[in-house]
Amino acid sequence: MSWEGIEKRRFVRANFPCEIVIFAPKEHTVSTHTENIGAGGVRVIIEERLEIDSFVRLQLYLYEEREPITCEGKIVWMVEKESQYRKNLVFFDTGIEFHTMKEPDRIRIKNLVEAIVLGKK
Repeated sequence: MSWEGIEKRRFVRANFPCEIVIFAPKEHTVSTHTENIGAGGVRVIIEERLEIDSFVRLQLYLYEEREPITCEGKIVWMVEKESQYRKNLVFFDTGIEFHTMKEPDRIRIKNLVEAIVLGKK
């Protein structure tokens, strides 16, 4: 199933695979890389279904920085996808909106996205 809806984002996104750790509601973590990122949120593909409208804690590692950006995120959409390579393996393409993010961190992400979009990164 692919997304065929109208684009409703308020922020530009860039394809950028930064490391992200998702602290899911049931006291466990999911470590992966972002598919894309913007000042308003991220898209990740994970092996776990997270409930839409649930909140998660996030740690984002931009480039080689040691200190992650930490914030809370809200699961705003999810699309189930079957693996093309392994039978009976399902992935979840998931959109997470940033909440409780410090403004300097949001600006760092915005500047990174702009640099990528303009071809400077």
